[in-house]
Amino acid sequence: MKLPVILIAFGSVIGTGHVLALDVPLTDEEFQSTIVGKTVRWNLDDGKTYDVELAPSGKAIVSGPYNDVGKWRVFSPGGYCTSWNKQPVTEGCVAIVRRDGALTALRPDGRFRGAVVGVK
Repeated sequence: MKLPVILIAFGSVIGTGHVLALDVPLTDEEFQSTIVGKTVRWNLDDGKTYDVELAPSGKAIVSGPYNDVGKWRVFSPGGYCTSWNKQPVTEGCVAIVRRDGALTALRPDGRFRGAVVGVK
């Protein structure tokens, strides 16, 4: 009797269209040691590459095709939100996950935002 229930549950997961890859959120400790205080190079979903630095003080710096200074805050777990001085007062947030061994940024709705291509 239990076998049909398992098959139905498995079929419903596949039928949702969600990727079955495992996205593992960074822990707060990993986020602090990997991202904060470092310059992280991102390839974003707009096809452009940006360097982002999140200082421990809460200051954020972005350079590349767009240059700005702003502030950041923790977005749990293992993610962050930024607001930039040159942009209207809106905040953008991402969760940082490990996907297939690489650091990836996801929007709050789960859509891909970008991939880390370097950290210095």
